[in-house]
Amino acid sequence: MKARALSLTMASVLLLSGCAQSSQRYASNKDVGAYFTVPTEWTKINQKVLHKAEITGATAAGREKANLVLWQEAYSKVPNILPKEIFGLIPTEHPIAFTRVRQLTIEESNGVSLNSLRDLIIPVTKLYAGESSVVTDFVLLDDEEIIEKGARGVRTTFSFTPPGALNETVKQTALISADRSTLYFFIVRCSTKCFKANSDEINKISDSFTVRGLQ
Repeated sequence: MKARALSLTMASVLLLSGCAQSSQRYASNKDVGAYFTVPTEWTKINQKVLHKAEITGATAAGREKANLVLWQEAYSKVPNILPKEIFGLIPTEHPIAFTRVRQLTIEESNGVSLNSLRDLIIPVTKLYAGESSVVTDFVLLDDEEIIEKGARGVRTTFSFTPPGALNETVKQTALISADRSTLYFFIVRCSTKCFKANSDEINKISDSFTVRGLQ
């Protein structure tokens, strides 16, 4: 009986372990050496769809920068997510995760600083200093330097209200490779109400973002 009970217990442990592993899916790209995890039920928008949306109607400079993207993917907690919701500033009522790895031009590489990494979406540094009014209700919630095996930079969490929209919270990680040639960018965002309701899940996703570097 003890042997059978032990066997059943081990089977239960293995089953539970398998369920735990399957609750997460890896988004990764070995060529750029970056990955993160999201819940398996989240919806994916792949690089081709994002690239097509990004270059449609873009200027020559915009298309040039889009062609420097090495990897980008987006995930949403709900289906039917559109690229414009990924690239826009208007918050959604469900969390969105988006990553982009892009080669930098020589001019961009020379100008990269921790502050410029903070300012990739909105001018965080000027808003914090009270020198910009491009958005309202700006609050810097957290800011920390991040050192990964393949890159280093900053993780910044902030909230703001875009013109004509709800207040939004963004958890942003921006890193540059050791040779300053490659930008690693990752955000998880949604309305502030949504962010608070999903904070544990959002923090887990954000913390999972890992950069090992170009292969």
